[in-house]
Amino acid sequence: MNNYNSNNNTEQQDEIDSLLAGMTLREKLGQCVMIEPCFCLTERVSEEFGDDFSDVLDPAYLAMLLQEYNIGSFLFGGASRIGDGSPGAWANYLAKVDEYVDTTTHKIPLLFGIDAVHGVNFMKGSTIYTHNLAVTATWNPKLAEQYAGQVGTELSSIGFNCNFAPTVDVARDARWGRVYESLGEDPYLASEISKAMVTGMQGNGDLAACAKHFIGYGESNNGMDRTPADLSDRSILEMHAPPFEGAIEADVLTMMVSGGDVNGLPIPVAGRMLTDLLRDRLGFKGVTMSDWEDVERLHSRHKVAVDRKEAIVRSFNAGLDMNMAVANIGAVDLMEEAVQEGRISLQRLDQAVKNILRVKSKLGLFSKLPLDVERADALVGSPQSKLLARQLALESITLLKNHNDILPLATDIKSILVTGSSANSKRHLCGGWTLGWAGAEEDDLQCKTVLQALGEAVSATTQVTHVATIDELDKLDLKKQNFDVCISVVSEEPHAEWFGDSFELGLEPAEDALLRAAVATGIPVVMVSVIGRPLNVSWADANVAAMLWAFLPGTEGAEPITDLLFGRANPSGRLPISFPRDGSQIPVVYNARNYQSGEINTRYEPLYSFGYGLSYTSFEYSNLRVPAEIQTGKDVEVLIQVKNTGKVVGCEVVQLFLRDRFASVTRPLKSLKAFTRVSLPAGKSTTVSLTLTPRQLSLIDEDLNFVQQPRDIEVLIADQIGEFSIVD
Repeated sequence: MNNYNSNNNTEQQDEIDSLLAGMTLREKLGQCVMIEPCFCLTERVSEEFGDDFSDVLDPAYLAMLLQEYNIGSFLFGGASRIGDGSPGAWANYLAKVDEYVDTTTHKIPLLFGIDAVHGVNFMKGSTIYTHNLAVTATWNPKLAEQYAGQVGTELSSIGFNCNFAPTVDVARDARWGRVYESLGEDPYLASEISKAMVTGMQGNGDLAACAKHFIGYGESNNGMDRTPADLSDRSILEMHAPPFEGAIEADVLTMMVSGGDVNGLPIPVAGRMLTDLLRDRLGFKGVTMSDWEDVERLHSRHKVAVDRKEAIVRSFNAGLDMNMAVANIGAVDLMEEAVQEGRISLQRLDQAVKNILRVKSKLGLFSKLPLDVERADALVGSPQSKLLARQLALESITLLKNHNDILPLATDIKSILVTGSSANSKRHLCGGWTLGWAGAEEDDLQCKTVLQALGEAVSATTQVTHVATIDELDKLDLKKQNFDVCISVVSEEPHAEWFGDSFELGLEPAEDALLRAAVATGIPVVMVSVIGRPLNVSWADANVAAMLWAFLPGTEGAEPITDLLFGRANPSGRLPISFPRDGSQIPVVYNARNYQSGEINTRYEPLYSFGYGLSYTSFEYSNLRVPAEIQTGKDVEVLIQVKNTGKVVGCEVVQLFLRDRFASVTRPLKSLKAFTRVSLPAGKSTTVSLTLTPRQLSLIDEDLNFVQQPRDIEVLIADQIGEFSIVD
């Protein structure tokens, strides 16, 4: 339950109604527009929009925004930087802006929003966490909640009260450039992580999470960012809606709308999605907002509005509450004209403003205390945040191959060859959305590289040699140096959004060439992938000795990588998304519906499937117990014995899938419905209990309703299969 600083609902609504009744039309309109306030600053380091700027305010411009245009929300883009970029500089700036609110008639507080998508990632000295796909790879909602809670606490200490996170999109196509920001391919796992992250982020009651991007953003027709998608209602409900439902269950306060075209209609003008589905069916009560300039793009890109005014009218009437207009303050004027012309009703306007004021009231903004700048400096980048980031990375990193148990390596190994420029890079550990939209500069990050962590992990007698290029590799006297193992670190150039779109899904050419050259030396190669998404690594799978997928582990990621390489920890990450064998196999997902053969054969089987991941130990499953029959509307308890049959302690992710024998509609080959992490010492066993609710046993019928139909269902856990019947 979120700890909101509000009165009870009746008192809160009375206060909002009273405030609304005293507001002019212009004051209401300003609440519905979000502006990027960089133009409030008198000094600019660069004329290029979004570059660094100083923290000196332009009082006249700020007064115009708040008094003439009555703007109710400010956002800060991915490249925003105030002053020296420190928490104190940001906190002082936001506090100064807040002072100007007192010059307005009703003193309505501002929403301050930013994209803190993997930590307070825009701020100097902050802890950069791993990205969302890796968070999902932990299969640990409790840890995800703890991480999101830490981010929320840090943000609110600076003065922010709205975070444009979490991204809860389901990614069904690995070519998409934002896969690393997504929650993977499975709707149930994504829903559980979404719910946990919203719960954590909003836990203190002074920060609004923003689930994004509603809806269908992660499955475009060609896999490219912001390109059209043709999705059936069933696909939307089964695959894409659940993570947003999870966020709504956690009482998410804001929802960012995808700017994409789904079934021939951009989501910002799709009332069927924004009103019928999101509010009426899913029960969302908060604020809907556009993404960056997406209302403007209804005119300029999608061509579904003849001018900007029509774009505002169509989106607002479809159910959009807030226009992220960025620099276009004229959106207030256009909206005012639309209301005066009767194209937007006062009733619709009042409802949107109520939604916004309700969120501000729930966050306690009407009575908030002054910021403690010293607290912000102490919290951001704290030892606690670093430990949490390290644990998150450790539990996410996934072992994909370990031929002849080459891993873990001995710390007293004689000689190690390390290849790849990213082995000695900090920025490649963090990826995009790090101190900038498309990634950080190397010198702006304070953390260890993989190479540094390796040097600290081995004994004083171990020789560690690093080469960044093929030319450097060619100059080595391999016979003389006699390396025991080669650790080949591969990566992608940090990217954001459409710059990461990939048709071929291969390693970058230079990375691929160096990896092949390393393999050609004959030295056993351990490939460490610092890459946030699945790629086509079929050649590597066939040729390297081991493969450790580290995702984009962040500023604390180097030590977890070496902890796993040398056995100080045991890999426990499990893939939240399938890896294709090659680009032609896309899309490849585990929960597709039946193929012609009735099963997935090698032609369709991914290289690594959803849920896959190895350990340094082994687990044995037995004694699956499932009731023979259950009544509709009742829970089902499933029991199974799990034993650690190896020689070291390990953590297993127990995954329960269901498969319908027959149903009234075609069903996925299997669907994840429950999971849990279990840590077991060597030789020990435990009985794991997993509960299935009526919702998890329901399906969407031909009328698109969730129903629990009588039918026979198989239970699949590892190599164990059980069956039960649902009866009336």
